[in-house]
Amino acid sequence: MDGELQRDGVGPQRLLSYDEEMKLIVDAIKKYGPKNVSEIARATGIPTETVRYRIKNQLKDMGIRFHVSINYLKLGLIRSWILLDFSIQSLKNAPEFLDMLAKRGYLTYYAKVIPYGFYIAISTLPYSAISRYRDLLDEFVRLDILKEYRMIDLQYLKHLSLRPEYYDFATRTWSIPWNTIDSNLKKDAKSIQVDYSRSPIDKVDLLILKELQINASQSISSISKKLDMPEKQVRYHYKSHLLGSNIIDGYVIRWQGDRLHLSNKYILSCFLEFSDLLSSDVPYIHKVLESLPFTWMIALSVDRTKLVSQISVPIAFYHDTLVYLSNKLNIYKEKYKVYNIDYYNAESYTLPYESYSDNIGWYADIDGLINIFRERIKAASKAHMIDYVEK
Repeated sequence: MDGELQRDGVGPQRLLSYDEEMKLIVDAIKKYGPKNVSEIARATGIPTETVRYRIKNQLKDMGIRFHVSINYLKLGLIRSWILLDFSIQSLKNAPEFLDMLAKRGYLTYYAKVIPYGFYIAISTLPYSAISRYRDLLDEFVRLDILKEYRMIDLQYLKHLSLRPEYYDFATRTWSIPWNTIDSNLKKDAKSIQVDYSRSPIDKVDLLILKELQINASQSISSISKKLDMPEKQVRYHYKSHLLGSNIIDGYVIRWQGDRLHLSNKYILSCFLEFSDLLSSDVPYIHKVLESLPFTWMIALSVDRTKLVSQISVPIAFYHDTLVYLSNKLNIYKEKYKVYNIDYYNAESYTLPYESYSDNIGWYADIDGLINIFRERIKAASKAHMIDYVEK
């Protein structure tokens, strides 16, 4: 299927194929977002209405999803990677407890690891709350909610997009040249740089980010209606604060299964956790994971001795993916573990906008949260005793 004329100014013009058009559109969305259709049209040379139709109808039908990429360090927030091993009596209530943490305790993601049964979680915390958050988890151990936990503060976390060069939009199939995807691996491996500068924010900025996390494809007009704010005010905050300060540093595009493979059983998601790394190990491992077309996220601990990555693989490519990782990371085989995720026990949440006030900034009522869980455990114990007596 042919599309628009090539507009690169080199040689005679030719018609772009459908696949070439889609690749151009996807790359432009990473920079401009899925709603900035006019800018995407200018950048690609594809007519506006064609771009609009491709994004709204065809990409969606292929299982392509859009996500806003947020620089949390500029918001004054740091992510932490947490492994939570619930006690036997609390395991059945784990999703409830994790949801409580998400609503009041800065948790933004959790997933159950199969077949082991413990949970992986990611918290998004203000710097001032990190030590107190460990106090909270220590209290969970004392309350016998948790058997144990492990918490790693992350200095760097990067979300990766779909690699359109490996996906054929015309046939809706992946084609991975496993022998060449890392051909420049050693030459391109670079040290990871982190920008710690913060940007001034307010509650309106956070509310806009929350809405974009829920649906990155919605317009500023739609967001202003949901927030019951003037569109001019919302647009100003979006352009001047969020884009102008690089709080939004782009958009992430992911293949999450087309209409024929929307069931999670066709996609396997897992986390890789590396430990005891040397500073010289990190650039190479990072580049291997970045070269993998199915990598969704790479994160590095503050002390740079631990690295975490999430990959989401079409089941047909799972074997090839493991072979690739095994070959490239063989010398680190004693330093990393693979955790397979249970899709039916996983949840993502928006940034903790409710825990911010324009008057005092970020705040965390850890003591109040501890009391809530104490009362919850006390009530559960009382109900258990009543049930035991009645029996």
